[in-house]
Amino acid sequence: MPDAAPASRRSRTLLIVASSVLVIAVVALVAALALPAPSGESAEPTSQGRPAPSAEAAPAPVVVPTPEPVRDERIPTDCAAIYTFDWSSTFAPDYVLNPEWSTADGAPALSGTDDAVALPVLQDTSQLTCAWLPPDGGDGRVGLVTNVASVDESQAAAAIAAFQAAGQECYEEEGGTRCVVEFEGVAGSAGESHFLREGLWIATRWDGPAVSGYTLDIATQLFG
Repeated sequence: MPDAAPASRRSRTLLIVASSVLVIAVVALVAALALPAPSGESAEPTSQGRPAPSAEAAPAPVVVPTPEPVRDERIPTDCAAIYTFDWSSTFAPDYVLNPEWSTADGAPALSGTDDAVALPVLQDTSQLTCAWLPPDGGDGRVGLVTNVASVDESQAAAAIAAFQAAGQECYEEEGGTRCVVEFEGVAGSAGESHFLREGLWIATRWDGPAVSGYTLDIATQLFG
């Protein structure tokens, strides 16, 4: 068998070559795994590399507008319309209706009562202010101020209770409730007169002008 020995040698040679190739491949793979990561890159993603979730904008505050009070159509928008006749000559010459200074910026607040309990109710419900005041200026205290307000039953009851608690005389008149108090003021006769009927409140405070029948004239005009 002259060819047996060479074939055996070739087989051993191929085996050695294959083994060498396998060893080289393993060494190359180990070397590749041992190499450091490229500069500037990290093997693991970092928090800086991840996209940050977008922050949700805080919702804008909801501004609810204060509703305007519903206008009571029984209350005129012009002071002249709450009287059955022109009172100008009665108040003249010391007092005129709504002088210019009383409606200018910075003018004093004009209210038909000084009662601490009833005043906030009147301020919230008044829809017309009519003031007979000195023509050349003042502090709003000397003269006569009337507010005409639209009130519900609870507001009317609260005002009447406040006047009674303060010592005002309250009684039934012309289908409504009248409350009155009189005293000496800084300019002469002073006091308050209130008439409440069917959801309307005629509130008057005065100091100085002494007029008679004023409140009942307004009631006659508004209620007919």
